Amino acid sequence: MNKKLFYLVLFLIIGIIACKTGQKNNQESFNLDMVEEDYFFPEELIYNRSVSEVLVDKFYPIGFSKNGNFAYIVEYADEGLGNYMFGLVITNLVNNEEVWSWFTDPIVDKQLYREETWQKNYKTFKDKMNKYGLTQIRNIKMRDLYFSHSGNDFVVRLETKTQKDPDLNIDLVSKSDIFIKSPQLGEKHIISIDYEFSMYLGQQLAGCIISPFEDRVVIVLKNERWGYEGPPNVVEFEIYGTNLTTGFVK
Repeated sequence: MNKKLFYLVLFLIIGIIACKTGQKNNQESFNLDMVEEDYFFPEELIYNRSVSEVLVDKFYPIGFSKNGNFAYIVEYADEGLGNYMFGLVITNLVNNEEVWSWFTDPIVDKQLYREETWQKNYKTFKDKMNKYGLTQIRNIKMRDLYFSHSGNDFVVRLETKTQKDPDLNIDLVSKSDIFIKSPQLGEKHIISIDYEFSMYLGQQLAGCIISPFEDRVVIVLKNERWGYEGPPNVVEFEIYGTNLTTGFVK
């Protein structure tokens, strides 16, 4: 074998070995990036401080992803039906759209309770939350509507419109708009919400939760709804998000 042929073969062998080594390293790196998260049942976050006698949907925030997703659990108030209703929701805070949800059937699962529901469906919950990149956050706290972040001050406000229900002869919420304002950045309109047959007697902003991964905030809106058979009324919550850097107008 002449020298040129020998070196050609040698270079080919080295190239093949380097390629396989690179593929192995890339695969190992990929596997490291794909490490699955485990989750535990989250703590309840109290968003309703009303002293009036109402039933309240319970709110259990789970955590955030690094690209705008937020996961939480809701336990619906029992309005005398005697069953347990549970939902796990993943919502995208960038466009305020639900990307995945799971709810118990109030008839089929009437004998299931919190721990049983969580354990029985944990694999489904874990797979979906990993798919959407959710990291669970311990001890999530709700902040006031006035808060500071990254050197800027913010305040969130709500505007509502009502219309009279002709049958009940009471004013019900028909439309809501949420805004955020910063003296440093300006003001931004976050979302308009139109309600049809909402049965909402009133609304309030409950507070905010700031993502630990992004300049993004969750806004918790609470609604007081006419009870199924009249009082006690039911307090429900809605989740909306926005970033804290762009879209502001001075």
